[in-house]
Amino acid sequence: MKRAFFLSIFLLLSNSFFAEGESFSCDPKKYLPEDLANKVLVHRESGFNICLSCEGETCKFKQQLLDNPDTLSICKRLFCTASFASRGFEIPAGTPRGKSSFSYQYSISKLGAIKDITITSTDGVFSNKDAKEFVKALTRKTKFLPIKYQGNSYELMNLASDMNINTRLGND
Repeated sequence: MKRAFFLSIFLLLSNSFFAEGESFSCDPKKYLPEDLANKVLVHRESGFNICLSCEGETCKFKQQLLDNPDTLSICKRLFCTASFASRGFEIPAGTPRGKSSFSYQYSISKLGAIKDITITSTDGVFSNKDAKEFVKALTRKTKFLPIKYQGNSYELMNLASDMNINTRLGND
C-alpha cells in the first residue's frame, strides 16, 4: 500500500513525457531534471519487481503494463528517462538534406548508455544507415541512471522511439 502511494505521488509530481501507446516507447531525447533524478533513485527499488521482468543481467518491461497506462508511465519515468541529454550535437558529415521520419529500437547498457540501435523503418531522404548515424550522434552523450537492484546491475532491452526531422538548411 505504501509503495503504491509513493508511486502515485511520484506520478502526480512529474510531468508526463510519454504518450500512451501499445509499445514500450521511451524517448532518449527527454531527460529528468536533477531534482527529479534523485527522486527516481528513491523509488526505483520499490518499482523494480512491478515494472521489470529480468533474466540474468537483462530486463524488459512487463507486458501486463500495457493494461495499466498509469503504472506504465511511472515505470518509464523510473527506468527509461535519461538523466542527461545534450541539447546540441554535431550532425554527421554527409547527412542528407530534407525531411525524414524513422523508427528505431535500442537498449540501455548496465552503465546507463544507449546501445544496440536498430532502425526499424525509414521514410524520406534518410536511408537506414543515415538514420542510425543520426541517432548515434544525437544520443552520443545521453546518459541514464544505471539500473541496480540488490547489488546487481542490469540492462534494459527492447525500447523504441521515433523521430521526424528536417535537415534542410535555411538557404536550401
